[in-house]
This record gives sequence, structure tokens and C-alpha cells, in this order.
Amino acid sequence: MEERPEQYPSPGERTENGAPAGPARNALTEKITGVHDPGTGEGEGPGREPPGFLDLIYGVFFDPAGIFRRVASRPPLLPAVLIFTLVNLVGAVMGVLTGYRLTVPGMEDHLGMGWMMKAAAPWMAVAGLVFQYLEWFVFSALFHLTAGLLGGQGRPVGVLAVTALAALPSLIMVPVDMLLMLAGVRGAVFTAVTALLGLLVLVWSVVLVVMGMKEVHRISTARAMGAVLLPPAVFILTGVIFLAIFLAGLSTFH
Repeated sequence: MEERPEQYPSPGERTENGAPAGPARNALTEKITGVHDPGTGEGEGPGREPPGFLDLIYGVFFDPAGIFRRVASRPPLLPAVLIFTLVNLVGAVMGVLTGYRLTVPGMEDHLGMGWMMKAAAPWMAVAGLVFQYLEWFVFSALFHLTAGLLGGQGRPVGVLAVTALAALPSLIMVPVDMLLMLAGVRGAVFTAVTALLGLLVLVWSVVLVVMGMKEVHRISTARAMGAVLLPPAVFILTGVIFLAIFLAGLSTFH
């Protein structure tokens, strides 16, 4: 009697207990649970194309839950990085223009240092952009690590895409700053308006990151909030502790 070699289930076949194997199992799981399994195939096939540049922008503003579901399935890192770069480049240029408009005239009149601000403006924009990249990478890594500790199963590339797209709401600051400059608003009024709007934009961005982390790591909203809020909370608490130690040390010299 001829001995048959051991056979392993190929995609589309079933295992010995009758369960689907390979992509067929992933498709069945997705159909039952409504959650895509990126274990094999990463969402390949019709209707699973990664979102494009305009899809991402529209989705973040008008359908964040839906767009982050697609981002979790097929993380569009390159378009997300492009959006992040453009948003922060526009913000850096606008910040330099705003600062120049508000500070240079007074410095020229009283200190004669307007030339210094003009020379430093391009370097300030470049430094601001580099800092935004470092902040994006560091906080993305911390969010991913914290989510993993809380039971998340996502990939770093998905977290990077989510945090990059969460920068989009800051574009709202650009037309507001422009209108304030054209209206000649300065001083405390300008600071109050931009600070209030900046706080609202920050809250909006945090909400977007929480929604994205929930989809990418497949965790509850509470755990996603923990993954996003714990790292900055630790930074703040550490800063407060060091400040208290520093002040206590100063008091010993008096």
C-alpha cells in the first residue's frame, strides 16, 4: 500500500476539524465579527484599497470613524506623512509670519533689531518643522507602547498614520491667524483668541487620536483614552516632581 505524504491545508481548504484555513478563515471571521483580520492578506481585494490623499482629508473632517477603520486595515503611511508635512509646513510659515508681524515693527522702532528677526525667521520655521517630526515620532512610539500594555494588537505603522492625520485640525488656525492679522488685532486680544482656538484644536486632535488608536489596536474607547492620555500625564507628573525638588533645594539655601 502506497504511503501518502502528510498534507497541510492550503488557502481555501479546511483543517481536520472542518474549520476554514488561511484567507478563507480570515474572511469568515470578518463576516461574522465585522472586524477585519490583518493576519494574512492585509485586507487585499476589492473594496480594501488604502484611502487616498483626498479621502484621508475628507474622512478626518467628516467621517473620522470610517476613515480610521480603513487606516487600520491598510495604513496609508506615505499619504499621511505628506499630509502631516504640508500641515506643519503651512503652520510653521504662518507662525513665523504672525510673529514677524506682531513683534518686528516694535523692535524696529525701539530696539533696532528688526533685521535680526528677519534673518532668523527661515531658521525658526525649519526648527519648528523638525521639532514637529520628533514630537510626532516620540509620541507615536509612546502611544503604541502604552496601547500594547493595555492589550492592543495594532502595528506601529498604523499608529504613525493616525497621529499624522490628527494634525489636520490645526489647519483651522491658518485662516484665523490671517484674518486677525489683516484686521490689525494685536496684544491680549490676539493672544486670547489664538489660545482659545488652539485649545479647541488640541482637544479635537486628541479625540481623533483616541478614535484612531481604538481602530488600529482593536481596544475599547476607555483603553484607547488611557493609551493616549497616560504618556503626557506621566511627563507632566515627572515635571511637577522635578520642579518641587528644585524648589525644595532652593529653599535650603535661604
